[in-house]
Order: sequence, then structure tokens, then C-alpha cells
Amino acid sequence: MLQKIRENSQGWIAWVIVGLIIVTFALFGIDQYAQSEKTVVVAEVNGEEITGVEFLSFYSRQKQRLQTQFGDMYEQVVQDDVLREKVLDALIESKLISQYSSDGNMLISDVQLASLIQSSDIFHKDGKFDEATYNSILLRNGLSVARYEYEQRKFLTETQFKNLTASSIFSTESQQQDLAEIQYQQRQFNYLRVDQHPLAKMTKVSSDQVSEFYNMNKENYVVAEKVKVDYLLLSQKYIAKKVTVKDADLEAYFQDNQDQFTFAEQREARHILVRVDSPQQEEEALNKIKDIQAKITAGEDFGKLAKEYSDDTGSANVNGDLGKFQQGMMVPEFDKSVFSLSEGEVSEPVKTDFGYHLIKLTKIHPKYIKKYDDVKAEVEESYRNKEAEQLYFNLLDKLNTLTYEQPDTLESAASAIEVDIKTSAPFSKTGGEGVIESNPKVITAAFSEEVMKNKVNSSSIELSPTSSVVVRINEVIPARQKDLKEVATEIEQEIKKRAGKKASYDLAKEILAKVTLGDNLQSFVKAGVEFESKGWVERENNVVLPQLTRSLFKAPKPADGKSSFVISTLPTGDSVVIELLGVKKGKLPVSKEAVEQLKNTTKLIQSEAEIKARIDALLEKADISKRENYKLLKL
Repeated sequence: MLQKIRENSQGWIAWVIVGLIIVTFALFGIDQYAQSEKTVVVAEVNGEEITGVEFLSFYSRQKQRLQTQFGDMYEQVVQDDVLREKVLDALIESKLISQYSSDGNMLISDVQLASLIQSSDIFHKDGKFDEATYNSILLRNGLSVARYEYEQRKFLTETQFKNLTASSIFSTESQQQDLAEIQYQQRQFNYLRVDQHPLAKMTKVSSDQVSEFYNMNKENYVVAEKVKVDYLLLSQKYIAKKVTVKDADLEAYFQDNQDQFTFAEQREARHILVRVDSPQQEEEALNKIKDIQAKITAGEDFGKLAKEYSDDTGSANVNGDLGKFQQGMMVPEFDKSVFSLSEGEVSEPVKTDFGYHLIKLTKIHPKYIKKYDDVKAEVEESYRNKEAEQLYFNLLDKLNTLTYEQPDTLESAASAIEVDIKTSAPFSKTGGEGVIESNPKVITAAFSEEVMKNKVNSSSIELSPTSSVVVRINEVIPARQKDLKEVATEIEQEIKKRAGKKASYDLAKEILAKVTLGDNLQSFVKAGVEFESKGWVERENNVVLPQLTRSLFKAPKPADGKSSFVISTLPTGDSVVIELLGVKKGKLPVSKEAVEQLKNTTKLIQSEAEIKARIDALLEKADISKRENYKLLKL
């Protein structure tokens, strides 16, 4: 039928169809015609609608992100009804923030939006925002400019709301002290580890047990569905190799880009540091650095004084030597001083965040331009990459166009961009071992309904800023149930392992019951049961495994001079009986960095609480109507 319409599209049939369309619009209006498909609404917030399109768009992105994160575990970890509810709640909160911001005239200007987008490195070319790159990246990710800018404006509005809400938050010293008492708390402990391995080895497993386990857990012994894909890989590196190079072009490129082939001025210096760790030390440190300065003025050797007095232990061992460096590599105050000195000159005391410095400039290495003959290979590589960059985006556009227009083949696109069609090794939803087979974006595309079931080409997938790939299904290898013989040994080991873990935990429980009544923890030491005394540790430590640390800091504090006890199960399957002997409150740290971190943490905790309270207040006052259809909408 479609073919007949095409054949007669220049004749009287075409004019009749056009006429009927015109009459329809004239009689009923375009709006009425367009409303034949009603907008699906999933919720209303104070009279404003949240549409099914908005819901599905956000739901799709969240689902795709979680599928990439969890792979084959997605169905077990994520409940679709819970995900849908969270997505709708997030959209409702976003709508409330938008309404609140609008009522308060907290608007995002076009300048703010442009600044955000243009500052994003992903849209840059040669260090600047490039509109062609911007449009190309959005196209490859299935986004229109209007949609992307709408979402960025919404993001800025929500950020503005949160920043304004949190702007009044401040951190007091008492709050910092309270947090320090918890964060830097120390606990003294011993523990008894019950090794599950000997207990597992003692377990006897019958063939009936193996068979029963297999029948109850068949879903765990399936060779997952796999696919092989044909693909076209477009790489800027590959294009660069094919770029035609002429000596005249290279010489011209060298002259135009001499900054790339210039050694910047470098300086060598020594320094002496007197550290300042608190405001109270400021005056003492300044007096000390002035005393050292006086010794240098009197003729004493700078290097020997650095070795004796400098608090920078790394450089003090080599007479304060910092080696060669160029401008911008040191902290600003230090940098400014070094690059204002003459060779052999010693600075006045220089204050930085680390403390007070005396700096001696020992040598200046002037900047110089490399000779063309010495860097010709480097020039050629840079020239090829530069030429290949634009070619890459031109060919990528061609690749996108041809694979979209001819969705059932890669042949024409392969010929047009002059690359070979390659075939991957088989891979599942958890990926494979190759660059293509292990890439999360490729895996998502390959197992998508469009590519896998509809057998069409994928859109181009960005592997890196300089390489993209288009894939299509070559073969689908169905999932296969492993038979019992294949997995009998594996199952036997699993049964033993589980039995060992259970036996370890049961023995730990017996020991816990006895030590709680007064028995000594060490009295239970025997083969496979080890005692360790670890002393005092903080929450952040490298002394024991994180799981054991978490259990230790959840244990109740000792009371009436008696130890408290808890059990912890380690990732190895071993169970541990922990004896908590004592608890010390943490103290405010001395270093500026740690205090600043505490200050920021207390502000962050309060900010999040304030933002949540503000949103909760908006939710309580709002007129919100949720419709059940959001649970059933399909992508």
C-alpha cells in the first residue's frame, strides 16, 4: 500500500489526500486534530500537571543507570514498583521547588544557563565551547537542545533553592566538638576469630544433598544469554594514521604552534619551613623563622640550616632542595616569591597555609623553543591528531546518518567511513573481556529491545571523546541450564562452605554466651580459634577489616568496669567474638585541614536536614494528586 502511494504521489491521489487534510484542519482546527491523542497525566501538584512523558523520560534514565550499575543483579536488587514510586516522588518534589522558586522570583537567567553549559568541558574544542560539538553530543545521546536546556534550567533552579536554604547554616565549635567526639572516638578491644575453613572440611556431603541443592537452586546454574555483535569502530587515532602529511605543512604547523614545543622557564630553589598548626603558634613560628634568617644573613650555610631546622622533612634531608619547577606549580604565595628572586637571592619570610618559609633561588633555567629537527616526530603526531579531530566528527555524522537511514546493515556505512566490520566475542549482560565486550554502554545497547529484538543498528556509542562504535546483532546465544554433572563439584564446595560458616557462627554464639557470664575470652583458643589483642583504634583504621570495625563501634559501651561482647561475621565466612574493653571520646584535631573538614561536615548535616524540612513543609501544604496509571505506563 505504501509503495502505491509513493508511485502516485505526484498524481491526482496526492492532491485528494492533501485536500482532505486541509479540509480537516479548516473545519476542526489543528489543536482539535492534535488532541486525538490526549496527554497522559500521572500527577497534579497545586494544579500543575506532571505528564506521562515526563515520568517515562525520568524513569527510563533512572532504570538504565541502575541496570548499568547492577547488571544481571538488577531484577533481584530493584523492585520496579518502588522505583516508579521514587521517580514520581522526585518529580513532585522538583515541581514544588520550581513553584516555590517561581513564587519567590528565583529565576534562572539565560546568561546563567549559557554559563553552565559553556563551562562544561565535554562541549569544548581547543579549550573553548564549540556549538557543533554541543549539538553532536546531544544528538548522540538522544537529546534535543530544547530538552537538554530545559533540564539544565530545572537543575539550576533546584540548586539555587538548596543553596539559598543552606546559606544561613553555620557551624559552632561545640557542634564540631560533638562531631569530633564521635568521629575520632577510640575503642580498645580484643577478639576471637573462629575459622570456618577447618569446619567446612569436616563436613561430609552426599550425592543426594548435591542433587537436592541443585534442584532447589537451578536458577544459579544457568549459562546466561549471550550475544555476538558486528560493529564499526570509528577512532580518531585510526584516522590520524591515514592523514596525508607534507613537510611544508609540518613546518608551518610548527611555526604556528610553537607554544607546544617550548620549554617554559624553570627554577631551582631550596627552602626552610617552620610549620604553623594553630593560631597560637603563629608568633612563635615567625620569631623562629626570623632567627634562622639572621643566621643566613650572618653567613651560615642555607642547606645546613634547612637540614637542622626545616619542618618539611622531605626536603630537609636534601638540604631543603625542591628540584626544578615552573611557574604555577607551587602555592601562590610561594610561587610569587620564587619568581621574583634573582639567582642566589634569599627571600624575606613567606607565609603560606603550611607556615613560614625562607626561600633561596639557586638556579634559573630560561625558556627555550625546541629545534624543529629535534621534535619533527612530535610535530607530526600533533599535526595528525589536529587534522584527524575534525575528520572524526565529520565521519561520525556520516556514520550516524547512514546507520540510521539503513538500519538493517552496516555495509554502506563501513564503505563510506572506510573501516572494516568486525565481530565481537560472545558476551552476556555482565559483559565480556574485550574493549567492546566489556563497555557498559555497548552492553546496554546490545541487549536493548531496539537492537536485540528489532535487529536494527544501534545509535553511535561514545567509548571515549575520540572513539565511537555502532553495533548490530550478529547472533543471539540463548541461555542454557547447566546439567548436574557440570556443577556437582561446585555445589559440593558450596554446601561445605555454607556448613562451615554456620558452624563458625554457632561456635561463636556458644563462646559469646559463656564470656558474657564471666569466662575469659582467651580460654577458648584452640586449633582454628585464634585470639588477637588490638589495643586502641579509631573508626578510620587499617588495623582490622571494615566489617569488624563497624561491629566494634556498634557494640554497647562497657559498664561497671566489665567488658561488652558482640559477634561479627567477616566476608570470609569466619565469625568473630569481639570484646570491647574501653571507649575514649575523640578530641578536636590540631590541623587546620581536619578542623575545616569537621566544620564542613557539620554544615552539610544541618544543610541536608534544613533542605529536607523545607521540602517536607512544601509537601504538607501542597495539593497533590497522584494517579495510579504511573504504575502501568510502558516505555
